[in-house]
Amino acid sequence: MPTASRVRYALACAALDPRLRGVLLFDLEPALLLGVGHWLGSLLGNPHPYVLGASTVANNAWTGLASRPTLGVSPGPLVDKRGAPPLTVLVSDLARLSLTGQRAAITLLDADVAHLEREGLSVTWAPRSRWVATCARADVGRIPPHLLDRFPLRVNASGLHADLEPPAERWRRALARGRPATVPDEVAREVLDRVPAGTAGARRDLALARISRALATLDGRTRTTSADVGQAASLLRLPAPRDRGHDAGDGVAYGRHDLEGGQVAGRPGGEEPPLPAGADGFGVAAPASAQPLAPGPVSPADPGDPYPEDDTEPEREPGSLRSPTTRHSSSRPSHGRSIGSRPGAFGDLALVATILGAAPMQARRCEDHHSRPPHPLHLIPPDLRVHRRGAAPARLLVLVLDHTCRTGWNWLDALAPYLQWAYTGRAGVSVIEVGAADVANELRAQRFSASSLLDPRVVRALERPVGRCTPLAHGLDLAVETLRHRLHVGRVPADDVLLVIVTDGRGNVPLRASATGELPDRVGSEGVADALAMARELSRMKRIHAVVLDPGPRPGAALTRALAEACGARLQQGGEPR
Repeated sequence: MPTASRVRYALACAALDPRLRGVLLFDLEPALLLGVGHWLGSLLGNPHPYVLGASTVANNAWTGLASRPTLGVSPGPLVDKRGAPPLTVLVSDLARLSLTGQRAAITLLDADVAHLEREGLSVTWAPRSRWVATCARADVGRIPPHLLDRFPLRVNASGLHADLEPPAERWRRALARGRPATVPDEVAREVLDRVPAGTAGARRDLALARISRALATLDGRTRTTSADVGQAASLLRLPAPRDRGHDAGDGVAYGRHDLEGGQVAGRPGGEEPPLPAGADGFGVAAPASAQPLAPGPVSPADPGDPYPEDDTEPEREPGSLRSPTTRHSSSRPSHGRSIGSRPGAFGDLALVATILGAAPMQARRCEDHHSRPPHPLHLIPPDLRVHRRGAAPARLLVLVLDHTCRTGWNWLDALAPYLQWAYTGRAGVSVIEVGAADVANELRAQRFSASSLLDPRVVRALERPVGRCTPLAHGLDLAVETLRHRLHVGRVPADDVLLVIVTDGRGNVPLRASATGELPDRVGSEGVADALAMARELSRMKRIHAVVLDPGPRPGAALTRALAEACGARLQQGGEPR
């Protein structure tokens, strides 16, 4: 069965059954996600999907701006509108979804009723939106398990390279009828046999039963059969059923069913020869009594395993749906990212929220407000609102990456403990790159700051191609400037600061050359001397922990040792501490 057909059936099942409204597509090409959303939206009658990502915040997802009849706050796109077709919500990368997006998925998926109490709004509704999320199979360990459980329909979409064909007309008729097929008791027992032994909870059993029922309904039938269960298991690529001693006399109709053609083909007596080994079709084979299909877990390396989290080592921090912990005193104002607003008259005034809160009252305060020529809003003190901000990161990781030292060396192994420290502590990250090839001026270091390690720029910085020049002194100068700003001047002081310098110490660009952008005719040891001078500036700073990572034994290794001593850092060589 082609991947495209597999994806189409999964989306059609989600459109048909609101209990299957979470679809997870493994390894889907990012460029195809929007087309998948339009496909599902056309089946639901709402072709305009809403996209959630790493930058989604609560202000955009739960509330919006209404201009009629008066300017005010209205329910946001995640709140289903009464009488309107269900919305399609797209998640571009489930492993990197923002905290707001993760909480929204937990709240709306698999819930019968949702409540919104925000900005004066009080809304209760029955969630009907369908969610389509993508995720790289290698990133499953970074997703909380209870969030993964919200996506019962899972398909390996790595083989999808083009947009999907339009939905079949018979599927639209099935949705219009709205009557799901029944599930007899013997089919329910077949469902239990299909789910691997030892599975925690009943979500996977229920998902398989609902997919089976949806497939029967899409085919225009009113009764779910054992063949539908096999098709659903084949859709998810579940392992073979456990040997329950079924034979031709147990009353269960085993057979083979082609989803595309809608035809049931089976031998007299309901038996069908087992599929040949390695077959990958939408077929269900009867468990022959002489050679029953062997049960067993799917290999973790199997690209079709729908539940890879069962065999994946967790890479997430505990309590990932909670705000990061801080050590700030309660009297100290928080300067994190704005996550909403609250009534208040002083300090961090939220202008938009203040105006939106006062707008609905203008007609009451000024009877001819809307008929008179435009004039200022009528504001009173209770209208004033201030920002509600999340906690600012209490940790900071400053990375100085000398790309010219990593030829023949996988520095990720040496960096892993420090990256893990930043990830689990939700530290802010400042990256300073030295000696990269694809920069505007190779005589200067590059710098950027990120709110967390999940910023895609961090990954790109770790894999950037190696250049020719090593402006190490300029890189350390930027590190000094960054630390001074974050520790003394910036609005987000960090209580726990870690400076990691990855270099071989061979700076060949003087600080003067970086400032002027002109390389002198002769450099000599001036670049190294400038780097040591900047390192001594770092040693004068308090409250930081510094580490110098050395690429390993080589000629000139004493340069790295001298640099570590100059900045008062611990020297770590070849990934192993000395």
